[in-house]
Amino acid sequence: MLAKLAQAGPESVPGTNGTLFHSMRASWQTELRREFPLHVVCSWLGNSPRIAQQSYLLVTEDDFAKAAGVAKVMMEGWMIDRAGVWK
Repeated sequence: MLAKLAQAGPESVPGTNGTLFHSMRASWQTELRREFPLHVVCSWLGNSPRIAQQSYLLVTEDDFAKAAGVAKVMMEGWMIDRAGVWK
């Protein structure tokens, strides 16, 4: 993948303005943080908890759904909420 990315060049990805690596790293740090303690993830990725919280950890759609009390179950493009209503 890295060879293909280097060949294409990050500037060739529309809308990234050279932030492709940062976006990918932020997504990965956020995903890892859901499963592992922050200090462990930071050790693996080579940053500090302060930097992770300031620059990499993201709020996701799942976070909003959880805060709103909506249980999402995805099934062939459909979603069901806690009341059992298909959307």
